[in-house]
Parts: sequence; structure tokens; C-alpha cells
Amino acid sequence: MLVDAVTGQVLFEKEADVQRPPASTTKIMTAILLLENTKPTDIIMASKKAQATKGSSLNLKWGEKVSSQDMLYAILLRSANDGCVAAAEHIAGSEQKFVEMMNNKAKKIGATNTQFDNCNGLNDDIHLTTARDLSLIARYACRYPEFNKATRTKWYTITRSSKNKDVKLQNHAKFLWKYPDADGIKTGWTVPAGKCFVGGATRDGWRLISVVLNSKDIVADTIAIMNYGFDSFEKVSIVSGGSIISTIRVEDGTKPNLNVGSQLPVSACFPKGAPRQLEYKFNVATARAPIKNGDLVGTFEVFSNRVAVARGNLIALQDVNAKLGSVAILKWWTLPVALMIGIVILRYGTTITKSTRRRRHRVKTSMRAHNRRR
Repeated sequence: MLVDAVTGQVLFEKEADVQRPPASTTKIMTAILLLENTKPTDIIMASKKAQATKGSSLNLKWGEKVSSQDMLYAILLRSANDGCVAAAEHIAGSEQKFVEMMNNKAKKIGATNTQFDNCNGLNDDIHLTTARDLSLIARYACRYPEFNKATRTKWYTITRSSKNKDVKLQNHAKFLWKYPDADGIKTGWTVPAGKCFVGGATRDGWRLISVVLNSKDIVADTIAIMNYGFDSFEKVSIVSGGSIISTIRVEDGTKPNLNVGSQLPVSACFPKGAPRQLEYKFNVATARAPIKNGDLVGTFEVFSNRVAVARGNLIALQDVNAKLGSVAILKWWTLPVALMIGIVILRYGTTITKSTRRRRHRVKTSMRAHNRRR
């Protein structure tokens, strides 16, 4: 899988929806939840379960303490399985509850073909994902500057509460050393999963994310797919933020039409040298005055050769006041009329009450006179 890191536009895919074990690329999700649920200075303490975790590790000891920031680097650079368990227990109380958080997060991100069953990617028959889902999860993780900083770091030194001298971490991703534009992201390997890698590379400010699963050579395959993306495509600005891209009708407004445009600049990737026939599709609810400049009025999609290449929010680019018609007049006299009606009702009620009291008084007086005559 090869996608634009910002828009998610697919530049290449092959069997991208086939479920496969993700191995340690799982740790991208673990890192997301660590960033979202802890502060860098929080202290994570290793449990007996964390100490007993197999595979790549920090060799944590029961009771050992590591800061959340250092644990993030241990998870992403060293691929520390024991660090994942310690982080999961710190955040959710147990690995099982943490896995529930992972699966809920995956669904929110849109990774609907993913099922996590542990926090680190160790062998598990029902622990599965797809190349497409991993690209979605990686793109989401890249929202966090600290994640991006960690994944492009080659060496990092942590602080441990124990006397363990194993404090210098080396990034397992050889891609970082062999590709000039490389900036991440995460390796993975188990026997059933094969060699896996979610890659990141940025050239001239344009970042691509790749996913390679069950590869014989993850570095060569990732370099090949990245070169294909950068050499065959170019990223082009197609809509400027705040520029007019269409006009829509306005109801009950002093102007019949409203200029609308994209809320933000929009770019898309196109094959180099190929003609670009762009078409716009607008999804706009009924626009009714009053409308203010900057109000959200709908969404739009941009198509090239009938393929969606970009989308964005549609906003108003001008003010449109409500016209002084029946609606405006109604708004003007509604309150005074309501007050007048209230006063009339109150006076009418007061009059009725007084009249009723007088009738009751006359009846009582008549009855007392009648009783005296008897």
C-alpha cells in the first residue's frame, strides 16, 4: 500500500484488504493510546506480567519505573514487548481492557478489517489487520508531533529506575539508514507474519506512507514503492483556501446567490505529465439567510477521471442578511404582539375573577337573608 500521508489518496495497492498478522506494526496503535492517555512525565511501573513478556524487550524488572516519554521510544525504537504490556496496564488496568481500547480506536479511525488481541503483536491467530487499515492507523498516528519525532529517531537514551545499564536504544528500522528521505515508521516480524514494515518518507515537503506485509526484503520493497510514488506522481494544489469555487442559491436572503469556497487549501496527487480533468461534486444543504462569512454550508469532492482525489469542507465567502419579508416582519412584531395578547388575557382573567367574586358575594348575602326569614 502507498498513500499520501495527509489526504490518504491511494497511489498503489496490491491485496490491500487481505487480513494478515501485523506483528510489531501493532505497536503503532499502542503508541497512539500511550500519547492520548498519558503525559510525557507520567511514570509507568512494570508488573510481573510485563517482566515475563517474551520477545524483543527492555528486560524490565518487576517494580521498575520508566517515564511515559521514554516508554514511547522503547516501544517504537526497541519494539519492547514488555514495555507495551507495562503501558497497557498503566493506562487500562489490564492488557485485556487495553485491547478493547485498541479495537474501539481502530473502528473510529476506520480500520474496520482489524482485530487486535494483544498490545504488542506477538503470535495470535485472531490478531489480524490489513495493509489498508495499517495505512489509516499510521496516518492517524502521524497527527502527533511526538510520534513523528520518535519514528525518525535513530538513537535515543532512556532513564531507568533500576541499575540496568541498557539505556541506549537503536531504531530497528534499517530503512532510516538506507533511504535519504526516510522518516519512519515501524518494523515487525514473527514467523506467521513474515517481515513487515510501515514506512514513512518526505521529499520536498510531501510525505508518503507505505505498508509492506510478509516481505522477503522490507527495505528493498519499501524503497521501490517509495521511489515509484515520488518519481511517478506529483502533488498539486487544486483549491486555495478562501477562493471561490462555486455559487449556490440562498433562501430568504437579501442576495439570491452565495459565493462558496474551500475552508482549507486542498491538494491532490496526479501522474506526472498526465492531463487533469477535474470535476467537482457538491453536497450542500439548503442555504437560508442570515449567513455569515465562514459559515459551514456543506462539503465537496474533487474527481479526476471519475476517481475521487480530494475532498473538503465548503464555507460561505460572504455575508447574506435575511430580507425584510414576511419572516423578518414576523420576527419584528412577534414579541410586542405576544405582550399585548398577554396583557389582554390577564385583564380579561382579572375581570372574570372580579365578576365571579361579586356573584358569589350576592349569593351568600341572599342566602343569609333567606335563613333569617326562616
